[in-house]
Amino acid sequence: MKRKTLCITTFLIIFLLCLIVPKNVNADSTPVGKSQNYFYVKAISNTLALINSSSNGGQEVNSEIEYSILSFLGINIFNPITIITKQMSYLDKNEASTNTNNASTQEKIIEAVTPFSLTQSQVSNSTTPTDVAIIPSSQLKQTLNEASPRVFIYHTHATESYLTSNTDTTKSTFSTDETRNVVGVGDVIETELEKTYGISVIHDKTLHNLLDYPNAYKKSAVTLDKYLKEFGDFDLVIDLHRDGAPVNNKNAITTKINGQDTAKIMFVVTKGNPRYAKQKVLVDSMVGISNKLFPGFLHDKQISVMNRGLDFYNQNRSDNAVLVEVGNNNNTVSEVKNTGKYLSRIFAEQLNGKK
Repeated sequence: MKRKTLCITTFLIIFLLCLIVPKNVNADSTPVGKSQNYFYVKAISNTLALINSSSNGGQEVNSEIEYSILSFLGINIFNPITIITKQMSYLDKNEASTNTNNASTQEKIIEAVTPFSLTQSQVSNSTTPTDVAIIPSSQLKQTLNEASPRVFIYHTHATESYLTSNTDTTKSTFSTDETRNVVGVGDVIETELEKTYGISVIHDKTLHNLLDYPNAYKKSAVTLDKYLKEFGDFDLVIDLHRDGAPVNNKNAITTKINGQDTAKIMFVVTKGNPRYAKQKVLVDSMVGISNKLFPGFLHDKQISVMNRGLDFYNQNRSDNAVLVEVGNNNNTVSEVKNTGKYLSRIFAEQLNGKK
């Protein structure tokens, strides 16, 4: 009985609404406009059994009852955005304060549903060692003058060697094979400096430590003195070495630069020698270049400061003498040859980039 009474009451309300609610006479109330918005009527009517039962089974809507009821509920079928506002209380609240300004309401809704996006500056960029300077740098290239060599490379311990690959199980850490010892790294540096940066190089490959390791520095000093006498001083005098490690600590001595596995480097200086002050300035400059261009390229120590070393490691013979350790016996040939490329860029920056 109560259900029947409710239905009769609802019907009467609908009937009265049809009589008192004025018909919309704006341009959007044409049959075409109603037809275009029939989808929204169906969406609402399917949720209200009374409205659904009074519709014409999918035919074009021509009943003012449905439109009047939707209007009574605060829904303008010619403005479908009102359907959204009735489902979102926050937007409906804003609409209530600006009910006479439909355009303003629509702008708020559009703004509210605008997809979230990030600008490029808001996206955090990785600062891994792979994000570094591109090599080579054409701005550093000068005209090569072979008659006036600027860099001298030699090896007190020329037979210090590397692994041929990560699966190499060779126990020996010394080899006369230049393709796998520190001389090969010197070859890479020589080629890069001359062909890429126009810096003339003398690369001496004498095996000073062969069969007489304890006297290697005395022998290499003889070689160095010979070239200093012939050419005078050089802009860089490099004694190129490979460090030694009793255990496999490859992770500590290897990094990635531009996606390439690369052996780290370390400078060695002797503060007891009379030229230390000027050499320290030179090494500090190259350390700064390395940290700027290739973060993570330097060994954790960066600079190993010795008091005297063996005969000052011959650093008492030139203000521009440096000793560089390239990786250790756990690194592979390919890793240290990558090192040669990046080390060459540091040397070129020091010699051609500093004015």
